Amino acid sequence: MEIEKVKEILLEKRASILESLENSSKEDLNKKDGVEDAADIVTAELNRETVYKLSQAEKETLFLIDIALKKIENGTYGICEECGVQIGEKRLEAIPWVRLCIDCSQNEETLKAFSTSNEDLSYYHIIPTTFEEEEEKKNLPE
Repeated sequence: MEIEKVKEILLEKRASILESLENSSKEDLNKKDGVEDAADIVTAELNRETVYKLSQAEKETLFLIDIALKKIENGTYGICEECGVQIGEKRLEAIPWVRLCIDCSQNEETLKAFSTSNEDLSYYHIIPTTFEEEEEKKNLPE
């Protein structure tokens, strides 16, 4: 994969994201404040939430693109940040701003999923007791 072609693709994607972010902020400024019913308000709020989520994803991609461009400059583009092996060419063609090889990426996703599921588990360590059990505890000699 030719590095100049990759740089061109990254710069085009970067410009596209910046334009998209600029357009969404302009749309927010140009919204009309008029008479709205409850359905209009809910729809508008859902649209704002969707735009916010998209812009967050775009900002993250923009950040990763900037990292990839820096890596091109310093000669480390295409090397996995985790294990140091060369990232597959097909993976780089699909996602030119990717930071990890496929194996490390899968490991990272597994760790994220595991940590998320562990956060949920902490709520289930509380053992509910009934009123009768509480009364029995009060009547036990110490």
